[in-house]
Amino acid sequence: MKINNQINFALVTSDSLMNRVPSWESFQSMNQDQYLDLIDYSKDLVESNKDHKITFLVVAEGIDQIEEEETALKEEAELNKKLEEQASEQASTLRENSKNILNSIYGR
Repeated sequence: MKINNQINFALVTSDSLMNRVPSWESFQSMNQDQYLDLIDYSKDLVESNKDHKITFLVVAEGIDQIEEEETALKEEAELNKKLEEQASEQASTLRENSKNILNSIYGR
């Protein structure tokens, strides 16, 4: 969600990031009232000076759903590829056997 080009909001879901962020020197813990006031103050700040850019990052503990879906799709694609290879090998084996059968009948 963007209010304008200078204030951005982002949500990141990450188990590991949730543990690392509080150790950053720039990390500031705050309550909801302080957070909402910070957003209002940021709006005033960017209106007074267009060079200011502010991004609010919200980190939620969990697995990124898109990443999880991409992983599942990759796994499914790999499985499909293996199944296609197996089917191709089986068809090749059947064809080779068919050639052998017909060649033995016709004496080749």
